Amino acid sequence: MNRNHLIGLAVVVAVLGILTFLAWRFLEIHPRQRWVSPSREARANEYLVLDRWLQGLGHPVRVVRSGNLSTISTAEERQIFIQASLFQWTPEAAAALARWIEEGGRLFLALDYQENWEFLSNTALLSLLGEFGIEARTGGPGGFRHNPELPFEEAAFGLRFSFEVAQNGDTLTLGYDTTRLVQVHRGTGSLTVSGRPFFLLSPNIGHAPNTRLAWAIFAAPDTTGALAANGQGWLFIRGTARTQGLLGTLFRHGNLAVVAVSALVLIAVGFWAVIPLFGLIRRDDERPEKPLRERFAAEGRFFKTYGALGFYRDAYIKEIRRRFAGKEEFSSDDELIERALNVLRVTSAEKEGRLLISAFRKEPIKYRDFPKMTAIFKTILERI
Repeated sequence: MNRNHLIGLAVVVAVLGILTFLAWRFLEIHPRQRWVSPSREARANEYLVLDRWLQGLGHPVRVVRSGNLSTISTAEERQIFIQASLFQWTPEAAAALARWIEEGGRLFLALDYQENWEFLSNTALLSLLGEFGIEARTGGPGGFRHNPELPFEEAAFGLRFSFEVAQNGDTLTLGYDTTRLVQVHRGTGSLTVSGRPFFLLSPNIGHAPNTRLAWAIFAAPDTTGALAANGQGWLFIRGTARTQGLLGTLFRHGNLAVVAVSALVLIAVGFWAVIPLFGLIRRDDERPEKPLRERFAAEGRFFKTYGALGFYRDAYIKEIRRRFAGKEEFSSDDELIERALNVLRVTSAEKEGRLLISAFRKEPIKYRDFPKMTAIFKTILERI
């Protein structure tokens, strides 16, 4: 290898080594957190983490968007979550649910009403709660409370509803200062009632108190261990959250009216540009083609300007000679001229004949004779 190349390679390696040492000595790598927006599936399903968690534990999950008495009576699952506003409450449905619970069903009832009158006017639902000794009170805020000064961490209960329970039988109540969740056992089943279950939503379920409560209600085996052995699934009667699409994003970050008006104006201008005016279509009068003589006269003026009338004549004569040569041989130009006169059907005494003879003998061409001479050549070529 060339000595200069070796020196250059050594210098490059030395520089890279120094830069590597300096980077190792003075630079540090710090982890950087980057916010990743939730997927559309996660935004549409507020309980996505709960669903996947239960399925991972061996408890199948089935979700329907609304329910009624038929949904309950035909369900194979013995564990049901009902979002109260999405269930068709009737006295028959309330009575059937009470019997279903006594026969071993586990029901989680989420009171998600936003208006008090919607809940208070639902007599069938109130009768079901009264059957289990539960009195629900309304009037709190719609969210959940987070108070870091509490002596212990509290699950994320909805605050719109609070409960009073007749303490008779196997009953569990939860809540820091007010009862926010009630679980009543009846027969071989249980009824669990709460406000909106914020502790089950995907952003909150990873918090330790929420996880423990979700496990106790949805995943822990019953006293006989049947749930753990059979991997019995859950039926969820709940809705889906509305995700923000393109229009929602535009409404949130800008004025969609401006976009709509601009689009309409652009469409109108586009149609105005491409659609013709109403009425008869204007037509240009067709001009008849110029006579052949005028066209030859124009060509003659062009060749006269550049002194090339003879060149135009020689081209025609060459083509006529070539065509005659393919049919018969001529010993002299006179025989060729005679043959051309016969094809043209004129004699040498006529004007066309004299003009033809003059052209074949390459005599000087007069400009006024050029159109006529050209017409004679074309006639001969057509007749050969």
